[in-house]
Amino acid sequence: MNMSIVAPVEHPEHWPVNISQMPGQTLITIFTATYNRAHTLHRAFESLRVQTLRDFEWLVVDDGSTDGTDELITGWLESADFPIRYLRQNHSGKHFAHNLALNEARGLLFTVLDSDDALPPDALGKLKHGWTSIPESERRSFYSVGGLCRDQNGKIVGDEFPANPYDADLRQMIYTDHIRGEKVILGLTNILRQYPFPEIPGTYVPEGMLWFDVAKKFKTRWLNEVVRIYYVNDAATGITVTQRGSRGHHALGRWYYYSWLLNNDLEYFFDSPLPFLKGAAMLPVVGWFSGKALGQTLAALKSGRARLLLVLMLPLSVALYAGESIRNYWQPAK
Repeated sequence: MNMSIVAPVEHPEHWPVNISQMPGQTLITIFTATYNRAHTLHRAFESLRVQTLRDFEWLVVDDGSTDGTDELITGWLESADFPIRYLRQNHSGKHFAHNLALNEARGLLFTVLDSDDALPPDALGKLKHGWTSIPESERRSFYSVGGLCRDQNGKIVGDEFPANPYDADLRQMIYTDHIRGEKVILGLTNILRQYPFPEIPGTYVPEGMLWFDVAKKFKTRWLNEVVRIYYVNDAATGITVTQRGSRGHHALGRWYYYSWLLNNDLEYFFDSPLPFLKGAAMLPVVGWFSGKALGQTLAALKSGRARLLLVLMLPLSVALYAGESIRNYWQPAK
């Protein structure tokens, strides 16, 4: 199995990380992973055409599309007034595409724009202003600037921040201050390269593992500014915000995520118990679906507290696994 695990890194004070734009360097790399999204990808392209800040490149990684995406991008390469780079990979998943894009990015800063979303015209300008507003003497404590999303109807998606700007790492934001919902991050490329997604063929590790790991060392300057248009309940993609997949879906990747969560963030249990109760209940379930015995799951937990929490939640785990198994038997996946 080919898998890369996030490695420990040095304290940021000792990193030779570039935090300011070098002469001739692109300011922002906008990364889009796409797989058979030729019918929505125009949203991203059209929104980039009208950005007020022009110092960016668009890096598209095609995850093996078969719907004419390559012809679409080829046409845009000829007509666009901004740099587009188009890379293709065999169908492997967004996590492989994300790692490839980080390795190929030429921008000082890096952000993700999904293939069915768009940017308001002033989004990149707002994010740049947010980054440069961090005093240079404090900037090495930060790796990113972030902002809000709205849906296609103009409604803010998720919670706004308690201050503008609001300087906090992601763990404080979610566990302590209980700020939820879709957010956007523009981060230093050189730092994000230190935190690749685990590359496990056939499964996907939830993004939270990466972002929470970075948050152990770096803060984000959050802005109460809309910098992303996030399409919800969208007929063009066939996806709604209320859809729930099988608990066995990407089970191995979720097993790595819940193991990581209980091993790394359990100190926040009393600030925000629900994520850890869910993690402890779900860890055996996704373990069983991925072929891992309970003993293997317990051995993956590093602390007695984490193992005790899992044991206490085990009756719920058994019930969830049994219920999902019955559901899958009567309604097999298509």
